[in-house]
Amino acid sequence: MRRRLIYAMIMLAAMMALGTIGFLLVEPTIDDPFEAFYFTIVTMFTVGYGDIVPTTTISKVLVIIIVIGGVTAAVTALQSVFDLMVSKGIRRELGLPERRTKMKDHIIICGYGKVGQRIFEQLQEKGEEFLFIESDPIKVAELVDKHVPVIQGDAGDENVLVRANVKDAKTLILTLRDTSNIIVAMIAKMLSPSIFIVSEVEEMKNVTVIKKAGADEIVHCYEMGARTMVSKARKKVIDPVCGAEVDPRVGEYTAEFNGTMYHFDSQECKDAFGKNPDRFMEMQRVVEATCAMR
Repeated sequence: MRRRLIYAMIMLAAMMALGTIGFLLVEPTIDDPFEAFYFTIVTMFTVGYGDIVPTTTISKVLVIIIVIGGVTAAVTALQSVFDLMVSKGIRRELGLPERRTKMKDHIIICGYGKVGQRIFEQLQEKGEEFLFIESDPIKVAELVDKHVPVIQGDAGDENVLVRANVKDAKTLILTLRDTSNIIVAMIAKMLSPSIFIVSEVEEMKNVTVIKKAGADEIVHCYEMGARTMVSKARKKVIDPVCGAEVDPRVGEYTAEFNGTMYHFDSQECKDAFGKNPDRFMEMQRVVEATCAMR
């Protein structure tokens, strides 16, 4: 839209310059630059006051060019300005998805299926800023009705990820099929190498491929559920950093965060957690939300 507006403004300026210089050169009744500019503007917007009229054939041809070019540029410019002025709230009232987000440090969720719906609820409760990428028009309409930011399109399309401002996003959550998750992870990492990617996986055989594609964390809900149940049965807890089992009764590496005591398998894990506990807590929330609907 901005590019279209720029092109339209350049065309308007070109029509003004062409008319001003042209009428000075080809219209015998005009010998003043301001009069030439005035006649150009009057002609361009088809006002036609009648105080100045073309008197030669070449002047009439110039008038036709100025009218066609000027009206086209003016209409295009007005449409572009209107599009730019349509705010997010107005677009939602009209039932339209986002064209492009200006969010920064946000979370992008690809797919509004059962898992995506649960993630939406969890992130909303946590007060996180997020948006969805969804290709299904029915689901897009549902998100718009809920006033949830959504960009309609295929997450595997580079332009769609750019519109979601993946370069300034902090996390990308993939809830699509394995093949789609692989493609999206690869493109997202190319566009934003530092983005943190959490991907759901359907088949354990695809874990390595998705990791190589760029996913930082892989969530296999059945596997994770089984590990959690086994750990609880053995009265163990899971290290939030490396995922190892730890016996809280004898474990020596512990740290408290937000009123909860966490147990670690090693000093390295404890140190990593201490440097950035919010990242590990965010990852845990995403994992819990992703598996909640399974």
